[in-house]
Amino acid sequence: MTKLKEKAFRAKRKRIINAKECENDLKDYLEGLFESFWGAVCNYEKEVVQTPIEARCRGFEASLLNSKILQSVQSNFKEGWKFGKYKRFMLRINSYIVFFKKLNNKDMPMNIQTRFSSSLQNQEQGKLFDISDDGTEPILFFGYNKDRFGNICNPKLVYIDEGKVSWTITESDIERKNISLVSQVKDTPLSVRQNKKREGTNN
Repeated sequence: MTKLKEKAFRAKRKRIINAKECENDLKDYLEGLFESFWGAVCNYEKEVVQTPIEARCRGFEASLLNSKILQSVQSNFKEGWKFGKYKRFMLRINSYIVFFKKLNNKDMPMNIQTRFSSSLQNQEQGKLFDISDDGTEPILFFGYNKDRFGNICNPKLVYIDEGKVSWTITESDIERKNISLVSQVKDTPLSVRQNKKREGTNN
């Protein structure tokens, strides 16, 4: 039984993805993720100033921001969020699992390296998931950086495997895609667009 559990812990999650595939799969959710993040930052900035700097305990700002992110995600994705083992917050959307973390300057999650965090950064089943979990959902990190002035910035979706960043999706990526889609619509002859609109209305 111990060997079986160890094998399950080390097993790779089965779907290997690229950025384009992920953008397509999560096209209905990506804007909501970024909106949730900026909503959390706004709420954080309103609340953090209510506590004087000299009254803030160690980790106060990080803990408050994390709570605001969880609150915002719970509000915008009412059905998909859950707490896994060890009270780890995750969002399951369209067969992806998203964790929320502050990132370092290499876009890696900022945490003490443990066997558990290593399993997430290697797309392994790990002890966070039940043995009954099908193990096919890729693990993503939605993270952010802080600049040298302490400002929260650069939110992005990050895919990590083999302990390193494989690719990221930023707000700019989404904006470029939306601009491209708008351009395609504008470049389509009016008669074709009208036909498509009528077809959509009839379906």
